[in-house]
Amino acid sequence: METTAAGWIVIDREAGILTDSYEFAKNASSNCFIARMGNGQLMVVSPPTGLNDAGAAELAEFGEVGAIVANNGFHHLGQVEWRARYPNARCFAPEHAAERIAKKNPATLPFEPLSALAEWAGDEVGFREVPNSKCGESWFWAKTANGSAWYVSDVLANMPSLPSNFMLKMMFKLTKSAPGYRPFGLALKFIVKDKKATLRLLRDDMVACPPTVIVPAHGGLLTQDTLLEDTQAVIDTAL
Repeated sequence: METTAAGWIVIDREAGILTDSYEFAKNASSNCFIARMGNGQLMVVSPPTGLNDAGAAELAEFGEVGAIVANNGFHHLGQVEWRARYPNARCFAPEHAAERIAKKNPATLPFEPLSALAEWAGDEVGFREVPNSKCGESWFWAKTANGSAWYVSDVLANMPSLPSNFMLKMMFKLTKSAPGYRPFGLALKFIVKDKKATLRLLRDDMVACPPTVIVPAHGGLLTQDTLLEDTQAVIDTAL
């Protein structure tokens, strides 16, 4: 992997797979996920805030931005500025995510259903809209020469430490959300109706498309050789 001058982390240059982190609150950050789809355009999941001209110019080397995606009802802060910069891009979100975002950030509307993304994704990019979610959840993967790069959204997290805020710290501890690589228990309480069914579905999808890189929405990237086995173990402990 390499880091560009503007801060993009290039996971796979040939496949056009990148990520970057951005702050959404004080001492809180999130990761985006970008991959080149079958139509040659880029899919941007959880678009980061603060994209500058240098970052946009570097991104253009990998392709044209064609799809701007809200992975769930909480990841919408970058939508307005990305839509302004890329007015020809189509915007997608899971059904219940669009409902929540309409209330929180109505300037982002409209969204197309996430299922409509399939016509552009091709064989290079896959995604799953989690059934029976509370506010729309989804995960994504993109093929590389050695396996698949995954964006697991808010289902799994890899945060190195507990928050410093006392109340948040207690909530993270009680839901076993941190520290380390594990299911994001606190988020799962808000985004899905059936935590165990969601984790089993993710595990099954990963067996079908084994990960070589995992990008959680929150926390550091994972690249170890035993990534599939480690993830299965992490999920199994929560079932």
